[in-house]
Amino acid sequence: MAFLKGLELQGFKSFAGKTLLDFPSRVVAIVGPNGSGKSNVIDALRWVLGEREAKQLRGGTLDNLIFAGTPKKAAVSLARVGLLFDNTDGTFPVGSNEVFLERRVDRSGTSQFYINGDEIRMRDLVPMLARAKLGARGLTMIGQGQSDIFVQSSPEERRLMIEEVLGLKEFRIKKAQAERRLAASAINMDKVRAMLEELLPHLRLLRRQKHRWDRRSEIENELRDHENAFFSFRYHAFRHELDSLSRPSEHLAAKKAALEAEVKDLEDRIRATGETSGQASRAREIRERVSELFRKRTTLGTEIARIEMKIEIEKKESVGSDVPVAELRNFVNEFRNKIDDILSSSDLESVKEILLGWKKKVSGFFVEKAPRDTSDLEAERKKTTEEIQSVDREVKALRDEEESIARVQETANREFRAFVEKLEAKKNEIRKIERDAQEQSFARERVAIRIEELEKDWVNAGRSPEELKKLPHRDGASDEDVHGMERKILRLRGELAAIGEIDENLVKEADESEERYEFLTKELDDLEHAIADLKKLIAELDEKIGDDFKSAFKQINDEFNNYFRLMFGGGKAHMKIERKRTVPRNADPQSNAGEENLPPDASQEEEEKNEIGGVEIELNLPKKRITNLDMLSGGEKSLVSIAALFALIAVSPPPFLVLDEVDAPLDESNARRFADLVAEFSSKTQFIIVTHNRATMEAADVLYGVTMADDGVSKILSMKFEETNGTVRGN
Repeated sequence: MAFLKGLELQGFKSFAGKTLLDFPSRVVAIVGPNGSGKSNVIDALRWVLGEREAKQLRGGTLDNLIFAGTPKKAAVSLARVGLLFDNTDGTFPVGSNEVFLERRVDRSGTSQFYINGDEIRMRDLVPMLARAKLGARGLTMIGQGQSDIFVQSSPEERRLMIEEVLGLKEFRIKKAQAERRLAASAINMDKVRAMLEELLPHLRLLRRQKHRWDRRSEIENELRDHENAFFSFRYHAFRHELDSLSRPSEHLAAKKAALEAEVKDLEDRIRATGETSGQASRAREIRERVSELFRKRTTLGTEIARIEMKIEIEKKESVGSDVPVAELRNFVNEFRNKIDDILSSSDLESVKEILLGWKKKVSGFFVEKAPRDTSDLEAERKKTTEEIQSVDREVKALRDEEESIARVQETANREFRAFVEKLEAKKNEIRKIERDAQEQSFARERVAIRIEELEKDWVNAGRSPEELKKLPHRDGASDEDVHGMERKILRLRGELAAIGEIDENLVKEADESEERYEFLTKELDDLEHAIADLKKLIAELDEKIGDDFKSAFKQINDEFNNYFRLMFGGGKAHMKIERKRTVPRNADPQSNAGEENLPPDASQEEEEKNEIGGVEIELNLPKKRITNLDMLSGGEKSLVSIAALFALIAVSPPPFLVLDEVDAPLDESNARRFADLVAEFSSKTQFIIVTHNRATMEAADVLYGVTMADDGVSKILSMKFEETNGTVRGN
């Protein structure tokens, strides 16, 4: 069963539209003319497996990976590549029998990874791929022109390639992470030590201040106990004396209570009598209302005069008499002046007489003509007359009420004066009783003053009055005992004064600094343990990597020699482990620039035992004397790299290999050997090969052809070979 089941491309380089490649077989070959985009398939595989550098993908920037468009095909905004893996053996720690790994990039340069649709960080993906023996570089992903990659690489790079195929890259990543954490922990430990060194001198000073505070607290507690005893005895003694003087004689108290009851009754009666003052207020309201009614009556009288005058005028207009204009003007002016007199008069009878006189004068001016209709004016006069009568009735009622209130008020005033005289007499009796009790009050005041002075002393000592009242009563203390307590209190207060005041903020700072010191000390201890654990982990990883590498290296060497002899028809090849040079402790780092230092607690023997520097290649070609690898031709370098590749596959086969024109430098016979090896190892490893070689094509189970039409977009044609009847199917 194939581990890699399919590849999906969309918008990646020359693959503008969505393109699917199924990998149902163990050997898949991709062919096509130069420039058709077949190597873009390999770039897509390398990119989705985590390649970060655009130049490794034959592009200047990640933006160049997105289809840029052609005259016949518009550009796209997103490039995405997906790989479908078979996960029935649980290679990926995902609860699914299939795993779809996808990578996307947009024009802004944002790159994202997804596993089964869930986004994943690259830092989490790389260890997962390393566990599956997959990577974007190395021998499992050989790009175009890199057929001799194993020979051309440095010894350290060869070691990393071997470790990746052996599945040791996962442990190498864990070691690098542990080393980074170790370096960070060491920096943090130096910081914590520096903070402790800075904190400790100040903490010592604060501790001394805190000790003084503790001594002061002891004295304050002792002083508090003595103050409680002293003030308790004095306070309760004074309270007892005050209680004995706090009540007057029963006779005076009873008499005063009776008098106070009478006073209260008299005060209630006076208040009830005083409520008649509301009648006086009512009387004022009546007078104001009467005045208002008089003004209204005057206005109504004037209105009646106006109406009657108008009626007369209407009647006189019936008289056919001519009146001179000058005489009529004088008459009107005189009448206007008389109207002012009428309006200022409050005597209704006088107003009527004036109006009747003017009525006669007016009658003399005109000769009666045919009578006019004055019914409306008569109705208005009647209505106004009724209003005047209503006002007169209301005035009479208010006058009657005013007289009644005056009578009630006079009676109430007499009663009020009598009650006030009686109340004053009762109060004089109460004052006499109070004077009789004054002597007892003087005695009580003297005791109260002593209690007050005692309370002031208590408050001056920094205590609350409520606390004094809650002190338990103490009996049995003699005057000598009380004086002894007082002397001890004075002595303890003197000791407190000698110590002086201590700022509570300073004590708080001391406690906080102590807590910080304990926290930093614990933090330092945790960091030391963490560093020890990390060093132990690094040592275990080194041992794991070294032991697994060494245990497989001899077998790899044997297989390398076998495949070398197969590819070259003889000769001998050997890979040799190169030890990493170490820098002894206390040595000058500048004298060994570029070399790794030993951990602080590791010996040189342990370093030599576990650390592997690189892998050198020694070989002898048949019929040639070769002293170094640079003397090999390009084809020979490719053959050596291919021999190394199949040696590694023989010992630790990866899930699949991606080879881009690895067989290009080979002649026909070596290309045939290469194809035979691919067919032989296809039972262990899946092969994805870009090739132009016929022999390699014949070894393939599925053949994909890549073409490019005139729109500049790559397209895929597939062909599956079937052994039955030698038929070939294509689509």
